[in-house]
Amino acid sequence: MTLPNDATAESSAGAPRLTDPAVFAAHFQESYRRLSLVAAGVTGERQSAEDIVQEAAAVAFEKVNQFQPGSNFAAWMAEIVRRCALNYRRKIQHRRTFATDPLVIAEAHAGDALSDGAWPIARESGELAPDQTAFDDQLSRALQTLNVEARSCLLLRVIENLTYAEISELLNIPEGTAMSHVHRSKSALRRQLASSADESTRRPIQNAVGDQA
Repeated sequence: MTLPNDATAESSAGAPRLTDPAVFAAHFQESYRRLSLVAAGVTGERQSAEDIVQEAAAVAFEKVNQFQPGSNFAAWMAEIVRRCALNYRRKIQHRRTFATDPLVIAEAHAGDALSDGAWPIARESGELAPDQTAFDDQLSRALQTLNVEARSCLLLRVIENLTYAEISELLNIPEGTAMSHVHRSKSALRRQLASSADESTRRPIQNAVGDQA
């Protein structure tokens, strides 16, 4: 079922309603990839993203009557995902370790939106490479130095290729702020990687960051 993001909880007679579990699931599946990136952006790791998004879906469905008709479903869900991810982060902060590849979301269970396995990495051209499945440890550690909002913007731009307007709406921040976060994050990562890797190791990692926002 393909539905627009501006789902409505209360529709005209005979139209799909968000309170219908099947309709809710359809919207959730369409938003799953970007919601997983929001979760990964907050926690800085991939392993917890799927569980956090699934937990957020359960919370959201219980509160579906609070959804404002005509508003963006993915943005509404993203706020719930952020809260769940922040709760998770607080719980594990004392034993926090670096993830090996925070941008690679594991293949989801049946019914989830991810059906093609792990996510690939951005090539120098800005496209996604079908044969790459993990980020280097250096890049993973560098990503940990970004703040939550900046990391979320960068992941959504590089991995999901969202426009700045889409990132702005999803994260409820000004479009200019989203653009600034992406530009500054890429510059910061390039500086860190340039100082810690030799040329042969550095090139494929920097390609993942890209030269253009």
